Amino acid sequence: METQINVSSAGQQASLGTSAPSAIPNLSAERRLVQRVFERCAEAITEACAKSSVPPEFLGALVANESGGCRDARRFEPAVYLHLEAVAAGGSPSYGSINLANLRDEVAGQLPAGDATLHARYMTRGFAEIHSGEIAKATDAALRELATSWGYTQIMGYHMVGRAGDVHQLLDPRFHFRMAVWLLSEFALDFHLDPGRDFEPLFRCWNTGGPHGRTYDPGYVENGLRRMQIYRQLRPIQPAG
Repeated sequence: METQINVSSAGQQASLGTSAPSAIPNLSAERRLVQRVFERCAEAITEACAKSSVPPEFLGALVANESGGCRDARRFEPAVYLHLEAVAAGGSPSYGSINLANLRDEVAGQLPAGDATLHARYMTRGFAEIHSGEIAKATDAALRELATSWGYTQIMGYHMVGRAGDVHQLLDPRFHFRMAVWLLSEFALDFHLDPGRDFEPLFRCWNTGGPHGRTYDPGYVENGLRRMQIYRQLRPIQPAG
């Protein structure tokens, strides 16, 4: 769940939310970004948050950080793919047990520093033991899809392992945001966070796997908090009571 992704079929690179903390953001550009997210996602976000403590503006800011509102955004993670290949072959019981030095050599430094912690959170020994049979049956194309982050908030395909459906459902806005809320709720439970208040640690969880992680983009959290404020201004006033 990073901020540098492929956002078009032509392979154009987009780096979103990369302002340094000390930089003065272009607020008009920020408002256009959040307005685009709001116009494309507000209905599905509101529906997903209706029975959750996660406020819509948090998901809206997460979309702005991760994909800039690009529904079809995706990013292939070579290191995750190599790990899934190893699981399929009966090796490497968990992501954290891989010789990361050799892995980084193989992928030519394409794995950002924070990603190892993020993926190791999910790709555990238990994950490998429970799902190795299913992963072993997957085609190479399917493994690549599991090793890709998808859609508005860049959810990794491997979250679909063991679930009904397939990774392409992550491109459906309603399904995507329901999954995002579920993952945020898991972070909140595991780290004793209030999803209606603890926004900074939740941004860090999404980007690094933990509430105190160092984000690959140093402006990731600050950008998210600012974009939450802008998104909140775009929402209609809610009736009292």
